[in-house]
Amino acid sequence: MHVFAIVSLSIFLGAPPALAHAFLKEAVPPVGSTVPSAPAEIVISFTESVEPGFSRIEVRDAAGARVDLGDVRKVRGDDTKLAVRLGKLRPGSYNVSWHVTATDTHKTQGKFSFSVAN
Repeated sequence: MHVFAIVSLSIFLGAPPALAHAFLKEAVPPVGSTVPSAPAEIVISFTESVEPGFSRIEVRDAAGARVDLGDVRKVRGDDTKLAVRLGKLRPGSYNVSWHVTATDTHKTQGKFSFSVAN
């Protein structure tokens, strides 16, 4: 059977196309955690490879002031991880928002929080 016929048959039978999206897999510090000391950076692992040039991570304190340094970068050796450095964090709650573009061009976004202990 020709490839075209197989693809046509799968479309006719309602087989969904394979679409990949980069969803949050893991974060350091962990989502919802309270860490004993302020981290120097946020590292987020995604389920797919991401494009750092088309992605962002923002970290804000409880008052809404941005505390990241805006230098989102790929973690060396792993296309599924992005990191951003942080300024000096005080004890308190922090909100992380992310927007990434996967290497297949699908876009996803999300938010999570963490706290730094007193």
